[in-house]
Amino acid sequence: MTIKGFFNLKRLAAGLATLTVISALVFYFYTDYHLTAMYGGHTERADTPSFAERPEVLAITNVSVLAPTSDSFSENQTVLVRDGNIVSISSETIPSANATQIDGRGMFLVPGYTDSHAHLWESKNDLMLFVANGVTQIREMNGSEENLVWKKEIEEGRVGPDIFVVSPQVANFGKLTGWFGAWTQRKRNATSPDGFQQLVKSLENEGYDAIKASSFLNSEDYLALNEAMKETSLPLVGHIPYFAKLDDFWAVNQTEVAHIEEFVKPLRQEFGYTAENAGGFLDFVRERSDEIAERLKDKNVHVTSTLALIDSLPEQVTDLDSLLSASQLQYVNPGISEGTTLADRALGWLPEVNRYRFRDEWDNARRKEEVEYFQNYSAALHIMLDAMLKKDVPILVGTDTNVSVMVPGFSVHEEMQSLNDAGMTTAQVLAAATSVPARWMGWKTGEIRPGFKANMVLLRENPLLDIRATDSIEMVVVNGNPLSRSQLDEMLLTVKAANDKSRKVSIEKWK
Repeated sequence: MTIKGFFNLKRLAAGLATLTVISALVFYFYTDYHLTAMYGGHTERADTPSFAERPEVLAITNVSVLAPTSDSFSENQTVLVRDGNIVSISSETIPSANATQIDGRGMFLVPGYTDSHAHLWESKNDLMLFVANGVTQIREMNGSEENLVWKKEIEEGRVGPDIFVVSPQVANFGKLTGWFGAWTQRKRNATSPDGFQQLVKSLENEGYDAIKASSFLNSEDYLALNEAMKETSLPLVGHIPYFAKLDDFWAVNQTEVAHIEEFVKPLRQEFGYTAENAGGFLDFVRERSDEIAERLKDKNVHVTSTLALIDSLPEQVTDLDSLLSASQLQYVNPGISEGTTLADRALGWLPEVNRYRFRDEWDNARRKEEVEYFQNYSAALHIMLDAMLKKDVPILVGTDTNVSVMVPGFSVHEEMQSLNDAGMTTAQVLAAATSVPARWMGWKTGEIRPGFKANMVLLRENPLLDIRATDSIEMVVVNGNPLSRSQLDEMLLTVKAANDKSRKVSIEKWK
């Protein structure tokens, strides 16, 4: 080879290397842009409407107040709030002249609701949707540094629900796929016992309130994560990993499970579920459900419901248009609802990107099998819930908000209705949305009693008579700050306007 040829070869190699680097950068930034959009990060941020400052003293008079047991109302009470906290509840209290007074005559005061399974992602506008629907606490179940910032802003006075921020899911994908999973799915990766210990400590130092087990752990990883948790005071929550068994779950100190369906998944694997033996699967779940519920009760494990989502799956498969039309799609962050075509099963809601949709290549037999699978899956969850209720397992109202078709804030009322339809009494449902999650989180919310934070909802109708009354909202009190119906409506309109400016796909057909 001549010297000239050698240098030409070097220039070619350098050019190819430069082109490779440029291509990699283009791929990274292109993909990252679409990921941010999918998580709602490119949607215009709506400014919270400016409201009057929180009154130093607030008195809600002549109102029926829900008992801490959630099963009765005390009539003609005056609830006195000072500096954001409830100071007294009495039929004899006479508010001082300087108190801001709200006449609650004929209305019902309940604690603010909690969504115990929410996903904010990068959709900050959702904070207003929660408050407008009476949700004054949420448990973010795949948290981020940004969510921790929002939590602090709310603690400092921004209008929004109090946020219990659970860590990103802890998984083991291996090193390279772990980096990719952390980037695309907002998970954290560990590959060894020491790695789990370091990760848990890091997440605690970052300010997370709990550590979330991912579905993507094997039995050994799951036990290693549990061992690492002994070095922290944080609770272990979340999933039962796909590759773990129920015996592994009983061996760890996990105090909460993120879905009722987490107990159906290992039973499905143990049974060896197929389309051919699907009929016997529900009998198998019935055989095992009482034992599982009894052990949950003995271990005081709390279980989050997400029932409405699972019940929607057969219809998402067969008649998504009807579900979208019945939802409050205009309030959903358009980045989240529009999703992305970069991944086969992304987070989109609309027909072209919905993860549960029929695929074009499926024949009729495959489509029928898919529908039957989700119908059986939903039925199995109801069997598990029945067993949990019989054994008095503590249930938390959670919706998996921002997964199709769970609209932030609105979905809490849908979930409460689903639980009531499934056999929980109205009192049990109200407790599952108020006092039970508050006690689990260690927060002085969820009850209307002296010394508790004044996060409350004033209703026009009695939810003990009809659980649908939970959304007959006249006023929401957040940290002692009363927000009227007109102010709540203004918040909704503000979010809708921001969404409309950012929308790339028309939703007219679903209005």
